[in-house]
Amino acid sequence: MPRLATRTLIGAFVVAGLTALSSPAYASLPADVAPDSPAAPTVEAPVELDALAAGGWSRLAGTDRFATAVAVSREYSSGVPVVYVASGENFPDALSAAPAAALQGGPLLLTARDSLPTIVRQAIEDLAPSLIVVPGGTASVSEAVYNELATLAPAIRRDAGADRFATSRAVNTAAFADGADTAFIAAASNFPDALSASAVAGGTGSPVLLVNGGAPSIDSQTLALIDQLGVTSITIAGGTAVVSSGIQNQLSNAVGSSNVRRLAGDDRYRTSQAVNRGSFDASPTVYLASGNGFADALAGAALAGRHHAALYVIPGTCVPDYDIADMRSLGMTKHVLLGGPVSLSSAVESLTPCAAPPAPPTPPTPPAPPANPGDTKNCGDFATWREAQEWFDRYYPLYGDVAKLDQDNDRIACETLPGHL
Repeated sequence: MPRLATRTLIGAFVVAGLTALSSPAYASLPADVAPDSPAAPTVEAPVELDALAAGGWSRLAGTDRFATAVAVSREYSSGVPVVYVASGENFPDALSAAPAAALQGGPLLLTARDSLPTIVRQAIEDLAPSLIVVPGGTASVSEAVYNELATLAPAIRRDAGADRFATSRAVNTAAFADGADTAFIAAASNFPDALSASAVAGGTGSPVLLVNGGAPSIDSQTLALIDQLGVTSITIAGGTAVVSSGIQNQLSNAVGSSNVRRLAGDDRYRTSQAVNRGSFDASPTVYLASGNGFADALAGAALAGRHHAALYVIPGTCVPDYDIADMRSLGMTKHVLLGGPVSLSSAVESLTPCAAPPAPPTPPTPPAPPANPGDTKNCGDFATWREAQEWFDRYYPLYGDVAKLDQDNDRIACETLPGHL
């Protein structure tokens, strides 16, 4: 799979994009409720540090998941070719939509199932897309919301199937009608692994195909789509616990084992590192998303993919030291946080390393074995056979029959004492 080198493009993009964020055209957006209500969704002003040598950063965030996606969408100019609008209440439909949106040069916005947030509607009007694509059926985005979206663009399309796997196929069939050399495979039930993969896929013009990772084999429809798209190279995001070895074997049969690779780590954060390490040679701008919630990162995956930038899934309160080392090796000069302080704390702004895990407790020292009693005992020293046998059993494994209490070598001591049957 081609690796991504983006040193010039991304460095220029972020500065320009952050300028656009403060432009008058985006000075205010209508809220879903009264402006003085604490529940009114708003987009936070961008925050930026000029001292790139110390690590410049910015944050794309709003007061909820819908407003955060709007904040990300402001990185796009008006007149975009397409806007994808996916459910903000569940993640599978949007995972395949993110690289599709990146490929087609449009943002990914989120909606509630039964109502289109006013802030999202206003963002779509500002973006003035030629086409709106809704991934997922009416269980994800209702017909009423779809009909409202239809008034906001010259054309609209719903890419949907009977389940999340069929919806993934529908999204990719439409978006990658011209085919794709490479594809990513991710479990539909595991959003962290797919998020980093979605960003990489968007940058390489690759689909993300969602599968039932726990199944022993891949469904025939997805195999058929791989063949239809002309895919010759496949990357699996995640370990065998999320995408089975049986699925990998089938993919190897389809495109050749040398053309299938698995990028995985011990947990979601290590898998994100593995995906980025296996895909990028340079990424001056890096996107950071919380691995504890999917919503903030979905729109960011489309943006990162469009601009060929790495997206790292991290804990919300710190950055793993291994990620920091990798980001430096990619030539990072700026990091962009996706989501507000509840998702990514101020410690992430300064790339505060996560504390090392505590060392495992030292196992207790086993008690010292009893000293060798020698031949200091004889059967007459015990009142009962049971007492003699307990003494014998305590010392025999360590020193043998040192007191010569077992006269016939049957490991029964002092058989003449009271109590022996």
